[in-house]
Amino acid sequence: MRKSNAETAETRKRILAIASGLFLKNGIAATAISDVMSAAGLTQGGFYRHFTSKEHLVADANAVAFDFIVANLDEATRGMSPREAVQQIVFHYLRQHLGEDPRMLCPLANLSTELGHADQQVKEVVTAGYSRFVKLFAAHLMRLDYQDYIGLAESIVSVIVGAVSLARMADDQALVDTIVGNAENTVQLLLQSAPTQTDLVTARP
Repeated sequence: MRKSNAETAETRKRILAIASGLFLKNGIAATAISDVMSAAGLTQGGFYRHFTSKEHLVADANAVAFDFIVANLDEATRGMSPREAVQQIVFHYLRQHLGEDPRMLCPLANLSTELGHADQQVKEVVTAGYSRFVKLFAAHLMRLDYQDYIGLAESIVSVIVGAVSLARMADDQALVDTIVGNAENTVQLLLQSAPTQTDLVTARP
């Protein structure tokens, strides 16, 4: 008996959610198609009804990962002032590894070494994910009247992604804490030193 379009779509959605978590937790190379399908309670033979290749799965699973973490950060900062929202996003992002849900891990920081060697469709998803984080910060920074709110957002994303990438490689909790603390301090310095529109008006002769 053939599945309905709705059932097929729901199955694909379940596969992507499971694949996203497994890739983020165990890595892309270490996660086989059979691992994903088994975790989803499906046979490996059914994989190609939904995806053309593992690269196709990786691309779509990473898109799901970005959807999940951005939506959660949006929800966590709902109703906050722009400055509070920026601080909370930074706080949660830098401590993503402390949570129990692997879907809250960001592909940019946790899969960067593997994604750099991925094919074009995967790289396009990763680039789009990076842009979403920049826009997430930029939306708040624009309300704080920063002149170059996009450039500032790009700098903040670079700092926190780099910090989490380094923290993942550290095997000493004290070093992890230092990396995270330094990243938070760097973001604060960026926010304090970046010129605002008010600064521009004041500087005019």
